Amino acid sequence: MRRIAAIVAVVAVAGALVALPALAATGPVNTYAQKVTLGFFQGKTISYLDFGPVKLAAGNKVAPIWAVTNGADGQVNIIDTVPGRKDYTPLWSVRLVTWKDGATPRVLKSAAAVKKAVAAGEATIKSPGIVVNCPVL
Repeated sequence: MRRIAAIVAVVAVAGALVALPALAATGPVNTYAQKVTLGFFQGKTISYLDFGPVKLAAGNKVAPIWAVTNGADGQVNIIDTVPGRKDYTPLWSVRLVTWKDGATPRVLKSAAAVKKAVAAGEATIKSPGIVVNCPVL
């Protein structure tokens, strides 16, 4: 019984050590709290970090991110690519979607839904010329 207890204790200690942050050559790795932002990708909820606006360098690749200015409750930003896809980038060109007067705002959960609302004359899109750094988790 003592031997089993000793093995369990060794496994628990080993597990705790694995869970600790990795040690860099000069000491422990610092970690920082960063608020996670929710968004939509093809109808599914995703999360990303929002590091705010950036200035682009020559050759930077960007993808659109749609922000609804007067959307329904529960509306969050919408993206059309995620990590692992060839067109993914953490740099997003902001597109402001605004529901027109007389249109009934609804939650848009995909780029296709945004494009459909615009094509139907229910909403407009404006590009304010802002690029944000928002890596998807």
